[in-house]
Amino acid sequence: MKDIRLIVTTLFAFAAASTHAAKPLMFDAKIGYYKDLSYEALTDKGLSAAERARLFGGETVHYGALTAKQRAAKEKELAGLLAKLNHDLTKKCEADIRKWLDNQAQALPAAYGGRDLFHVRAAAGIFFRAYEIFGDKKFLEAGQRAADLILKTQWPKGHWPWPGKGENFVRVQDGYTTEPFWIMLYAHKLTGDKKYFESARRCADVLLSIQRPAGGWPDQWSFDGRASGNTGVRHGISFNDNGTNAPFRIMLMMYHLTGDKKYIARLSKLGNFIKRANFGEGKVVGWAEQYHDNAKPTRARGYEIELLYPRTLTRGTGPLLIWLYLMTGDEAHMNLMKKAYAWHEHVRKLELDPARIDTWDRMADSWTNAGRRMHYRPGWPDAWLPDGSNWGRVTAFKMIAWNPVSLDMKKKYGGLVHRSESDGGFPGNCGYLKRWGEDLRAGGKHPECSLGFSHASRGNSLAQVRRALLEHKRGGHQGLLKFYSHPTKFTADQYLQARIAAAKRALDAQNQKLAADPENKGILAITDPYSLLAQKGRWHGGTLRRGERITKWGASYSTTGQYGSVAWHQWQLVYDTLLATGKIDAASAARGSRGVEHVASMNHLDSWDVLGEWGTATNEVENFFKVPLPKE
Repeated sequence: MKDIRLIVTTLFAFAAASTHAAKPLMFDAKIGYYKDLSYEALTDKGLSAAERARLFGGETVHYGALTAKQRAAKEKELAGLLAKLNHDLTKKCEADIRKWLDNQAQALPAAYGGRDLFHVRAAAGIFFRAYEIFGDKKFLEAGQRAADLILKTQWPKGHWPWPGKGENFVRVQDGYTTEPFWIMLYAHKLTGDKKYFESARRCADVLLSIQRPAGGWPDQWSFDGRASGNTGVRHGISFNDNGTNAPFRIMLMMYHLTGDKKYIARLSKLGNFIKRANFGEGKVVGWAEQYHDNAKPTRARGYEIELLYPRTLTRGTGPLLIWLYLMTGDEAHMNLMKKAYAWHEHVRKLELDPARIDTWDRMADSWTNAGRRMHYRPGWPDAWLPDGSNWGRVTAFKMIAWNPVSLDMKKKYGGLVHRSESDGGFPGNCGYLKRWGEDLRAGGKHPECSLGFSHASRGNSLAQVRRALLEHKRGGHQGLLKFYSHPTKFTADQYLQARIAAAKRALDAQNQKLAADPENKGILAITDPYSLLAQKGRWHGGTLRRGERITKWGASYSTTGQYGSVAWHQWQLVYDTLLATGKIDAASAARGSRGVEHVASMNHLDSWDVLGEWGTATNEVENFFKVPLPKE
C-alpha cells in the first residue's frame, strides 16, 4: 500500500512539473486567434487575468492557514488597504443601486405570465441577493412578492405553466419549470417558510416522474399523450436548451436537501447514454441535440437535425460528463469529452487559414452594413457531418456546406445537405466559402443564402470544458474537484485573506473607473431585473474586433459602446468594500461549492463574484459532488 501511495505521489509530482514546464499558448496577432488550444497544449502560464477568463472562465480562489507571523503581516496589510478605500464612490454606487431597486420594486408586474415570466423570476433573484448584501428587509419583502407570484401559478402536480398550454403539458426546456425551483429554494433559505420548500419538492417530484429510463429528460411532456403542437422530443432525451441539464441539477440539489436516493437513482445511466449517443465516425466525436430513447438522433426545429452540433458539447454533454466524472472518478467520462474537444479543436485549426478568416471578416462587415451585426468564429459552424467531411450552417432542415460537396457526400448525406441546384428556398447559386470570398473581394455583398454565420458561433463558450481539461491535466480528479469545491464558511485566516483580496479589487484603478460610470451605462441605465441578471450568464466575453464584441457571447462584459454596461461593476465595488470593511461576515462571504452551475454554466463566475452561483448557494455544500451514484 505504501508503494502504491509513493507511485501516485510521484505521478502527481511529475504531472505538476510537466504542467509547470508547459510552453505558453501562442497567440497569432495577425489573425486574432490562439494557434493551438489542444489538450496537450493547454496551460494558463503567462496569461493575463482577462485572457484566462476568456479561455477558462472565472477562478476558484482558495485561502490557506497562516502562521502567527503571516497573520500579523496580513492584518497590517489590510489596515493599510482600508485607509485607501474610496468611500465616496462606493456610497454613490450604493445609492444608485438602492434607487434602482426601489424603482424596480414599484414596477414589479402584477402577475406571473407572458413575457413577465422572465421579469418576475429575475426580480426575485436580484431582490433576494440585494437583501443578503445590504440586509434591508424591504428588499426581502420585494423578493417574496415576486416569489409568491410564481408560487401562485404552480400547478398541483408541481410544474409551472407553459404559456398557451394547460396543466396537461410540461415544458422542461428554457426554464419554464426548472427556473422557479431555484427561486423557491432561495425564498426558503431567507425566510424559512416551508411553503417554498414544499413547492420546490413538488417541482422536483414531477420532473422525477417524467425522467426517461436512460437517465435524461425530454424537451416536454404530456400527461394524457396529446401532442403540444410544439417541436421537441417527449419519448426521448434532449440536450437542447437545458432539457436534461436543468433537471439533473435539481435532482442533485434535492438529494443534498433530503438525503433521498430516489432523486439520483438513474443519473449514472446518462453516462452510458451519452456514450451511445455519439454518432461521430472515427476521430469525430459529437452529439445531436435531441434523441429517441434508443440513443438515435432525431430532429426538432429547422436548424436542429440529425447532425453533430458543437453547442451540444458546451451546453449539454460537456457539463454532464464533467459532473458525472466528479461524482464517480470514472476516467471514461473525461476521455470521451477529450475526444469531442479534440475534434472541435481540429476543425478550429483548419479554419484558422488567413484567407478563410478574411472572408468571414468581409462577410461580417457586409452584414453589419446591412443592419445585422454578425460574425463567425473559427471552429463554430452550426454542425458537421458525422464523418467530418464537411460542416456549415443548418436551416430549413438541411446544412449549407461551407466546403465543396463531393459526390460521396451527396450519396451518404444527400437528405441532410443543401444543394442549390435542386433545393429551393435560397436565391441563386449559394456557392461555398471560397466563392463567397472571391465575390466579396471583387466588391460584392454577402450571400443571403449563408444567413451570416451560425447559431453556435453566436452564443457558445468552451470555457467550462476547457477549464475542466486544464484542471484535469494539472491534478487529475482531485485537481478538478478542488476547482469545484469551496467552503461554506471561512476560518478566521481565510476571512482575513478574503477581506484583503476584496480591498485590492475595490482599489483597482480600472475597477474604480468602470464603477464611476463615465458613459452613464451603470445600474440606472438598466431597464429591468431580467436585463441585469441576463448579463451574468454571458459574463466572460470573447475577443474584441475593432473595439466591439464580435458575438453576443460576452456582450455583457463589454463596458463601452452600444452594448456596454458597468452595472455589475458597481455592485461588485459595493460588495467588495463591504467585505473588506467586515460588514459581510465570514459565513456570508463563503457560499459553498460551485456545484452544478446554472447562472454562467459555460464559463463560470469567480468564487468571489457579487452574484455568484446563487442557485447552488441556496443550500450551501462544500463538495456538491459527494453523491453515492449507483454503479453502471
